[in-house]
Amino acid sequence: MARLIAYFRKVHLTIISDKMAERLAHTVRNMTMVDAGIMLGVTGSDVSALAPRRVDVTLGELRAVLGGRRVSA
Repeated sequence: MARLIAYFRKVHLTIISDKMAERLAHTVRNMTMVDAGIMLGVTGSDVSALAPRRVDVTLGELRAVLGGRRVSA
């Protein structure tokens, strides 16, 4: 889960909780037969303002992060 948390903070400037990271990882693991282009909305907090923020990411992007591969956003 730390990979997802670090990825969202660095690339999307969004802070996500441990619970959100766990849910995302679980979702990605269960969607093995689904197209990698599917978009998922992830809610967290903006790094600078700590205001709520929604980020749209692809399933393929999350698969790459969890697999330890470099992702270009």
